[in-house]
Parts: sequence; C-alpha cells; structure tokens
Amino acid sequence: MEIEIKTDSRLDPQVRVRLDQLIAEAFPPDDLKVEWAKSDWHVLVWEGDELTSHVEIVERIATVGGQPVRLGGIGGLATRPQWRRRGLAEAAMKAAQSFLRDRLAVDFGLLICDEKMTHYYGKIGWKLVSRSLLIGQKKGKVTFPAPTMILPVCKDQWPEGEIDLCGPPW
Repeated sequence: MEIEIKTDSRLDPQVRVRLDQLIAEAFPPDDLKVEWAKSDWHVLVWEGDELTSHVEIVERIATVGGQPVRLGGIGGLATRPQWRRRGLAEAAMKAAQSFLRDRLAVDFGLLICDEKMTHYYGKIGWKLVSRSLLIGQKKGKVTFPAPTMILPVCKDQWPEGEIDLCGPPW
C-alpha cells in the first residue's frame, strides 16, 4: 500500500479520471441536489497501480457560535468495493488526520456523514456534535440535516453554538 497526498490542482489528468470513477462507484447520485465544495487536497491510497481508496480535504475558516474556527474538512471517503475491509479507509483517514495536524495545523477536523457511519468515525477519534449546521448554497444559507463530527487537532475545546461552514459542505 502506498499513500500520497496531493493538492487538487496538481492531480494528473489520468489520476483524476480514476478518482472520478472511484467516487462514482462509492456515491450514488445526490438526490438532495447539494452544491459541494471543491477539494483542496486528496489522500490517495494505491495498491500497485490501482487507486483503491480516497479521502478529500477542504481548508476552511468557518464560525461556531460566531467565533472563527480553522477547519480541515474531511469528505469523500471511498474505497473500491473489492478492496473494502482491508484497513485502507482507516489508513487514508489516519494520513488525513496527521496532515491536518502536521501540515495544515487546523483547529479541528470536521466531517459530515450518514448516520450509519458515526460509529466507524467514532472508533477513530471523531466526536459527534449536536448543533445545527448551516451550509452555503446558491439560494443562500440552509440547514444541513446530516450528523456532524469533529476531531480536535490543534485545539481541544470545541466552541458552543451554531456551526456555519461559510460555504458549501464537503
């Protein structure tokens, strides 16, 4: 297994095609018609020349209870079906978490997930926060109804109050 982290702007066109295929396999079309943020970074997990798993990272200053918070947004965790249950997603997440701390030095990681995934993320250190989450969309700010989880990175105390991502979700 080889793990690399690349900026979105430096992805090779052939790698981007493979990544798009992986994402399409993992995530069915979005019925909610949500406008998603563009990724800043990609954690790519390779087995030989096959892209097997992926995590995207978005850098963002958001607000929580009106206070600015530097976030490393985690999204797009995907593993090809035939490669699942081998620890690849966990390895990608650990690499992403180290990158949030060592390279980006964000206050917290933040991810939005399906209810059935909260247990998985909880096992690797993420904590569920029960606050409303505002996201930016073309029609303005809207409340997003999915579970939100945070990971303390460079700060320990998550602020109280409503979370405003100050842009689209990831």
